[in-house]
Amino acid sequence: MITMTAIVRPVESLRSFPQLGQNLRRHYEHTLLFTDQMFVIFPGIGAVLVTEHSSRYRFDIVGTDQAIADHRVMKLEAYILNETGGQRIRFDWAKAAHVPVPFR
Repeated sequence: MITMTAIVRPVESLRSFPQLGQNLRRHYEHTLLFTDQMFVIFPGIGAVLVTEHSSRYRFDIVGTDQAIADHRVMKLEAYILNETGGQRIRFDWAKAAHVPVPFR
C-alpha cells in the first residue's frame, strides 16, 4: 500500500480558505471521524482522509502501487482546485511512512 500525504494551503499565507471544507461536505459523500477529520468520497478516487487545520488542510490517499497513487494525486488536485474557486493554492505532496489509522 502506498500512502501519499498533501498539505494544502493558500499561496497568500495570510488568507485561509474555510469554504473548502464546507464545499467538500456539501458536494461529496463524507463521513465525519472527528470534529476536524473526515473521509470524503471522490468519484474516480475513492476515500480520501481530510484533516482541517486553521490555515491548511491535510489530504491522505492510498493506492496499491505508485502509478495508482500518482493518478489519484492528479485527480484530487483537480477536484480541490475546482472547489476553491480559482484561489491560488499550494500542494506539498510527500510519501507517508505509514498508512493512517482510519484506512486500516
